[in-house]
Amino acid sequence: MHEEALDLAFVDAVAEAQGPHLTTSGTIVDIDIHFVGGGGHWEQRWEVADIGFIVNFRRSGTLLRTKVVLLQSKRLYPREAEFTEYKGVVRPGGFGSLMQPSLPATLGPRTFRFDESCHYKALQVGDRQWQSISQYENSYGLPVHYMLYHPHSMPTEASIPVVVPLGAPSGPAKVGVRVLPAGCLRNLTSDFARNRAPSYRDLQNEYGEVGIRLPQFVVDRVLSCFEGYVVDDGDENEGLRRVFNLRSAPIAAAVRIDINIPE
Repeated sequence: MHEEALDLAFVDAVAEAQGPHLTTSGTIVDIDIHFVGGGGHWEQRWEVADIGFIVNFRRSGTLLRTKVVLLQSKRLYPREAEFTEYKGVVRPGGFGSLMQPSLPATLGPRTFRFDESCHYKALQVGDRQWQSISQYENSYGLPVHYMLYHPHSMPTEASIPVVVPLGAPSGPAKVGVRVLPAGCLRNLTSDFARNRAPSYRDLQNEYGEVGIRLPQFVVDRVLSCFEGYVVDDGDENEGLRRVFNLRSAPIAAAVRIDINIPE
């Protein structure tokens, strides 16, 4: 699966919770998704963020604070896969290219393995996107976080073609989607050669994990006010305007979470 397909799966999962929800405390949580997708990307095909979180905190309808989190998605590649993100969802030749046989179908049955030695092959130290994200943070003071896609658990393997019915993983993900600040990732790879793609092992902390799981990040870090950018100037913020407001802005979707606390 390409990164864009994983982003669409993420958007689809969040979309299941759209609309206002009344909690036992009387707080109303309203989730909405604005899907942009397609279009041109900032600095050609490289983008600063793929998913944006906008969190509004209100009391009895009065806005108290707005926070923004920018997520740049990257996937862990299996040991057997080459770097192919240049195709993605936008394919040369338009619909005509969809008539061609898929690459997996032309290669026959294959098995893909994931373990700690696998690399984030589209995440390369010092490349153009790497520099764009660093320059964006330095210019506007807005932090960017990497949203790293992994299998449910590791080590694991999967074979194609997939045999149905599918045996879905049970229980909470042991690895799954992880979030790591871009600044932290740069520190972990500061002595890496240019264009080297870090592995899962390269980014592990003392607990053998990479970053923190996405639900934990949103609840314990963003909503608890340890992560994210507090917006004081709204539409006047040039960094946010470049990401969210331009039609060719470098973002696929924005998730708005509106939290209205009762008096």
